[in-house]
Amino acid sequence: MKIIHFISGGDTGGAKTHVLTLLNNLRKLDIEVELLCIMRGIFTEEAEQLGIKVTVIPQEKRWDVSVIKKIKDYINKSGADLVHCHGARANYIAFFIMKDINIPMLTTLHSDYRLDFKDNLRKRLIYTPINGIALRRFKHILAVTKAFKNMLCKRGFKENRIDVVYNGIEFEEKLDFYTKEEFYNKIGVAYDQRKIYVGIAARLYEVKGVDVFLKAAKLAYEKNKDLRFVVLGDGDMRKTCEDYIKENGLSSVVKMAGQVQDPVLMNSYYKYIDINMLTSHSESFPYALLEGARCSAATIATRVGGIPEMIYSGHDGFLAEDNDCKQLSEYILALAEDEEKRKEIGANFNQKAEKLFSALAMAKTHKEIYTKIIQGEKQK
Repeated sequence: MKIIHFISGGDTGGAKTHVLTLLNNLRKLDIEVELLCIMRGIFTEEAEQLGIKVTVIPQEKRWDVSVIKKIKDYINKSGADLVHCHGARANYIAFFIMKDINIPMLTTLHSDYRLDFKDNLRKRLIYTPINGIALRRFKHILAVTKAFKNMLCKRGFKENRIDVVYNGIEFEEKLDFYTKEEFYNKIGVAYDQRKIYVGIAARLYEVKGVDVFLKAAKLAYEKNKDLRFVVLGDGDMRKTCEDYIKENGLSSVVKMAGQVQDPVLMNSYYKYIDINMLTSHSESFPYALLEGARCSAATIATRVGGIPEMIYSGHDGFLAEDNDCKQLSEYILALAEDEEKRKEIGANFNQKAEKLFSALAMAKTHKEIYTKIIQGEKQK
């Protein structure tokens, strides 16, 4: 079985982690995989470092339609059994070629497609409806949460076209870490063992709710001066976040550490942060929490998307309603004062994730779905 995974190649964060983790584990199941992209970047570099075959057919601008025929011709000559798309740009191109290629195509819904361009009015007006139309043309869709499947069904998608496959994360590989002091030094924080460090690792876009994290941080800090906060990530809301920190006298309390590319630094964040948070307004099945679970991080998050399918509040972590800064701050305060509780919920989350959300289990489910689709096409 040969599967081409088609994605723009400019993706970062959870989508990149998901696809590379999936491809790496599909190879363990004797599946030939290839990554097909329309641009080069960190994504393609990391894929090549893993020994994954990468083909790039460049699309310099989104309106460069010449790439459509090139991709169609490449797929038809590739000898692949199926094309698996990821993301709006791949879906858009697939929309134009799926009737002219001789193998089945499917796509994974990694997020609410109506919110993908929430922070950019021009892109939202142009690409959101195009992606919505393209999604309806796929005969097979994988949703990374039950919540996403239900969302699609409410929007008129047929239930029998949708399978749920949770994101998975590597538990077998040995992780590398810096020492605690090295980690905090590298992100520009003078580590103090008397302090409790609360962090969020997220792109600084409106949908990620980093402003909610900062408001909860302010409320919690007013009651516990031993709290310190770390924000890893970059994006359009960076200045807004920096202005809020300055205006509220939090400059010595909150560290905006910027985007982290070093995987060892990210591993170290999840290992050494006392409380890991994610305060998004919309989510799928976020790797920012799974990576924390792998390192037994005590977790607080908002009850959105697939997060309630991942965390049972009070046992594996704590969940607050979207935008509920007061409840988030109360969870921060409670965990800051109870080290044993932090260890307990971190261990519970780790055990659950290893059992239910491993990368190999994710790959095996994908193989079953691929086999069903390919055999179904052959029987027509």
